[in-house]
Amino acid sequence: MNKIIFNLSLLCFLFFLFCSKIYSNDRELIVNEIKNIIEFNQDITDSIKLFYTENLYEPYWQNNKSKISDLLGILTNSYKEGIPTNRYEIQKINNLNFSKKESDIAKLDIILTKNFLLHAKDLSKGIVNPLKLSSFIDIKRDDTIKEDFLSNLTEEINIKEYFESIRPKSSDYLKLMIELANLKVLKNRNADQTIVPNDITLEVGMSHPNIIPLRKRLLELNILENSSISETFDEELLKSVLLFQESSGLVSDGVIGKKTYQALNLSIETKLIQVMVNLERLRWLNFDFGSQYILINQANYEAKYVNKNNTIWKSKVVIGLPDYQTAEFFDEMTHIIVNPTWHVPKSIAVDEYLPKIQEDPEFLINNEMLLYVRGTNKTIDPNLIDMSVFTVDNFPFEIKQNPGDLNALGQVKFMFPNKHSIYMHDTPMKSLFSKDLRAFSHGCVRLARPFNFANALLSGDETVDNSKFYSALNSSEETRFNLDSRIPVYMSYRTVLFDEFGAIKYRPDIYGRDALVYLSLFSYGLDQDV
Repeated sequence: MNKIIFNLSLLCFLFFLFCSKIYSNDRELIVNEIKNIIEFNQDITDSIKLFYTENLYEPYWQNNKSKISDLLGILTNSYKEGIPTNRYEIQKINNLNFSKKESDIAKLDIILTKNFLLHAKDLSKGIVNPLKLSSFIDIKRDDTIKEDFLSNLTEEINIKEYFESIRPKSSDYLKLMIELANLKVLKNRNADQTIVPNDITLEVGMSHPNIIPLRKRLLELNILENSSISETFDEELLKSVLLFQESSGLVSDGVIGKKTYQALNLSIETKLIQVMVNLERLRWLNFDFGSQYILINQANYEAKYVNKNNTIWKSKVVIGLPDYQTAEFFDEMTHIIVNPTWHVPKSIAVDEYLPKIQEDPEFLINNEMLLYVRGTNKTIDPNLIDMSVFTVDNFPFEIKQNPGDLNALGQVKFMFPNKHSIYMHDTPMKSLFSKDLRAFSHGCVRLARPFNFANALLSGDETVDNSKFYSALNSSEETRFNLDSRIPVYMSYRTVLFDEFGAIKYRPDIYGRDALVYLSLFSYGLDQDV
């Protein structure tokens, strides 16, 4: 009996050695295949080469079938985040996944690693490089998450949890994903959207056939509660119109004009594009803003100052005209200047003011402006000079505007020195803040509530008057206040956002930047129909 047991044990041991030998040979073949691909394929990136050389070309995925399944599931569902799935080699992975050939196993391992890395970059930093889109989009994607994603590819990693951890942390990101899914359902259903004819201005008290499609559209948007076939613009309809206008960032006047029609008739396709573009923007902004920061959303014409998760100041803003766009960039606010002198930029001086000076010799005096010899402090009396001889090309002067009620910068400006020469400031043109679309400046950001902002920055509370600030304000002398610490400033551009109640808001793409981002995403394979 013992002899039989011994012989069986010996046979098992020999079989184990035989299997181990086969496995060892197979493993060695796969390692050699991986090594050959890494060494002789020029398309392999340095980070992938480093990953395999540090691991002696050992295959990572061969005995991690569950990890392959998790990664495939994530890549296949990337469209739910507005990321093109055909960016990843899903079909090739599926074709190789069941092959037993050593060369295919090696190829599969490298392809899986490559697409793990690619999706990690896409999800955490964005697909599109914003710096390549426009000179007005000067956003450098965060590099605090180094391109060392593959160091996380260990035996212990949970693939699903890892990608959750590097996804943008903003709550708006998940909300945009939900909106994207809802819009795709509507599009796939071929749901008819009521188009409100825009051939007449509608207001309360009127009776017109266009009132009926107006009611239907507001009902579709869940703003009007009760259906009706009345052609009369009554008080109940007015309430819904006012609510819709406020939600759309328009002046709530109850009048259905051009801008309200545009907002009412915004198509599902346009909304889809805007949502996918804004998901990409949030991937660009996937970093910690800090405990305090200033955030300007150009598309929403709004600025806010956040300190320890509390918004302690908020204001309507005016931004640059389409020909003088306010750039998107990040910088740090360092100081405030009270009663600023305006050094008129050369482009404004020669393009706008020179013709006015030539037409009206009193223009400079009437606007409390001075003429200087360029590069000096020497003032010139414009009445002693024949201004008609000067052109855009030979104008030799600088123009400065003294502090005062007429000063284009108002009474205070907020400085975050940057290469775009953009800052935030007061303005004497208060009426502009009552407009729907507030793009009127030459690029700088004008504030509706600048004094409250100064209080918030200097006193920590917008309602607490800072005595030093108001004393300087009343002196009419130019005064500088340095901030205790630098405060990050984020000049952003979000055309889809959410209010404090979670309601979604769409804003017009005033600068055409949604189109730029979408076309770039489209070039990477983005498909609305997925």
